[in-house]
Amino acid sequence: LAKPRPDVTRKGIEMIGDESHDPDEALRNADLALYKAKSDGRGQFRMFEPALHALATHRRQLEIDLRAALQEKQFEVYYQAQIDLKRGDINGFEALVRWRHPTRGLVSPADFIPLTEEMGLIDKVGAYVLETACKDAISWPETVRVAVNLSAVQFKTQRLVALVDRALRNSGLPAHRLELEITESVMLDDSNGVLSQLRQLKRLGVHISLDD
Repeated sequence: LAKPRPDVTRKGIEMIGDESHDPDEALRNADLALYKAKSDGRGQFRMFEPALHALATHRRQLEIDLRAALQEKQFEVYYQAQIDLKRGDINGFEALVRWRHPTRGLVSPADFIPLTEEMGLIDKVGAYVLETACKDAISWPETVRVAVNLSAVQFKTQRLVALVDRALRNSGLPAHRLELEITESVMLDDSNGVLSQLRQLKRLGVHISLDD
């Protein structure tokens, strides 16, 4: 039994035997299998298995914890040095966000950034990283830049330029000392909208680099 979805290239399947079975539970199980099929790529189908329910429960708890993390300010920004190989000097630092979970310790962004994107929280996390990085960098030597990674989802919100402008104004950091790192995936969707925002960011005076 598969819960209908417009995307017919991916299917979630739940098997029902002769014994009585709650139809709502069957649909939920099929939906979990469908979610797994979507996460595994195009043209996939997945059978429901109990482990999927455990994963869904874990995900729901992470969502609750992430919302609490924003309220309780559990995110921290660390910096990785960028070295000029010709001169051997540090010419910048890349801002890296980490989540200090009360029981799991430091959580890598690879484990929580995709979820913040799906939950619509990336703007808030991104704004925190931008503002923290700019405020920290103002005390560094004037020749040292700070680099901040941007999510492709941030471009879709249409609030990115305002977030960057606010971070610069609040910190007093000169725009030329901020470098925004984007990935090639940013250019794949709504390229006109993305280019418009990139042009506005350039007019602010920040540097833009292609990551990965």
